[in-house]
Amino acid sequence: MDLDLSTRHDQDRAVVTVGGEVDLETAPQLGDHALAALQDVSPHVVLDLTGVTFMDSTGLKVLLSIQRRADLAGGSFALAGVGRTVAKVLALTGLDQTFAIYDTVADVPPPQAGARSTPPLSGDAAPTP
Repeated sequence: MDLDLSTRHDQDRAVVTVGGEVDLETAPQLGDHALAALQDVSPHVVLDLTGVTFMDSTGLKVLLSIQRRADLAGGSFALAGVGRTVAKVLALTGLDQTFAIYDTVADVPPPQAGARSTPPLSGDAAPTP
């Protein structure tokens, strides 16, 4: 089964719209598409999951990978339109505390210079003079 994937440029970020089931078979498609958007469109990536009906652990692994790549590129990563099924999986795994999650793409604030999708670890913070 294929995912429905599309990318658009919106407010200096790549918005990847996802539809269908994200599982062992389709998760690599999502990862490849999102990473291409990160490289070709913007290091600031928003995944619009409004059309996602199911996500398993391989999908969660891909989300973590995209977030890491966005951080390494100096960008940001957010999820929007997370339905009840996916929200439950995120909550059960604690990843709802890891990802920036918004009701809609319009609710995601525009990227700012130096934005990160995760807070810096104490060792990552710049030293104070």
